[in-house]
Amino acid sequence: MLSKEQAYQIIDTVLKHTQGYDTRVQVSSNVVALTRFANSEIHQNVWEDRTSVSITITEGKRRSDVRTELIDAAGLKTAAEEAISNLKLLPEGQEQPPLVSEPEVMESDAFCPDLEQEFGTFNRARLLNECLEMLAPEYMAYGALTYSATQMALGNSKGIKRSIRSNSARFSALISDAEGGTGYTQASAHRAGDLDVVASFRTAYNKAQMNRNPIQIEPGAYTVILEPMAVATLLRYVASGFSGKMVMDRASFLTGKMGEQVFSEKLTMIDDHTHPSTQSLPFDFEGTPRQKVVLVEKGVPKGLVYDLASATRAGVESTGHSMGWPGRGGMPMHLIVEPGEQTLEEIIKNTDDAILVSRFHYMNPLNRRQAILTALTRDGVFHVKNGEIVAAVNNMRFTESMLLALKNIEAISSDRQAIGNSYVPALKIKNFHFTGKTTLDE
Repeated sequence: MLSKEQAYQIIDTVLKHTQGYDTRVQVSSNVVALTRFANSEIHQNVWEDRTSVSITITEGKRRSDVRTELIDAAGLKTAAEEAISNLKLLPEGQEQPPLVSEPEVMESDAFCPDLEQEFGTFNRARLLNECLEMLAPEYMAYGALTYSATQMALGNSKGIKRSIRSNSARFSALISDAEGGTGYTQASAHRAGDLDVVASFRTAYNKAQMNRNPIQIEPGAYTVILEPMAVATLLRYVASGFSGKMVMDRASFLTGKMGEQVFSEKLTMIDDHTHPSTQSLPFDFEGTPRQKVVLVEKGVPKGLVYDLASATRAGVESTGHSMGWPGRGGMPMHLIVEPGEQTLEEIIKNTDDAILVSRFHYMNPLNRRQAILTALTRDGVFHVKNGEIVAAVNNMRFTESMLLALKNIEAISSDRQAIGNSYVPALKIKNFHFTGKTTLDE
């Protein structure tokens, strides 16, 4: 992995070759160390060190983007010349916003040396062996434990410099038996001591043991308790509706609804890169300082996020939420949902009749203006009756508007989980619509 100084040197080299053009250069240097297991055996260790350089040149209504992994002097010169050559051939698009010029320097170091030691090669193998030894012979486990470190730097022809160094650990595991009972876990951390691999694995194992002899239920409206993995998947799609560009394009479910009581009063959601459970990125991919944005306060949509182009169009300041993709607008990256008053266990105990959902997969939007999503449940669906889990349930397909689902929140758990860059609780929602079922052998 490159140092900050080496990344800055690459940026300066590219800028020398693109003088006379508005230029932005991003250097991403990553180390990934992964231990993978399958059939309950560790079978692969991977270590990769990769650096890429992205060059963006604009002139009037033209924009040229080039990416290279050839970072020697000749490779950088070739990439810069290609970006200039392409610019002259590209058709005109929208007027490009001015480059960021302030502040001149932003540097952050979120690297945790103890995390690097905690998830070194030997410790990854030791932790996974401890996990795999707890399995009964009829169960098989598959997954990976990954440590990664990143040095990202950004600069432009206005003279700004941006740098952040960070690291993280991520764990995922799928446990199954011959009869099709499965359990899944996913967890991540950016600080030492925050990722308990063995406890996370045990949760998936317990799910797999419970997920046997499922019953069938008919499609219809049910009270559901969505665990954090399911909630994180839902909110990843909901987050796009808070793009200022999508609202201006009238493509968002929030069009005409800002400031109204749209969701349950129990829901407060913030985009906050400073929260300790997220991997902070204090600036966006255009170099704009990232703002903390209250997206929803007690059920009322309050804030939208912008990149430079959408902010210019709206006549506001960029909130620092560019993903670096032209024409896409801003996007929330660090979703924090405020906690409720009961733990997930207490919510289950206080529920008369509900469906407990571990997670979703194959989620797709059907109607963005109405926030209608559809997906299948996976790796653990259970019937809750009189405060207890009484049976596993066959997988179901839901089709639901998030405008209704997030308005029908009955409870939010006090315990939350870091899923990627989100920090989310469980949600109890009434009248959640399942529209399809699977057979017992699917």
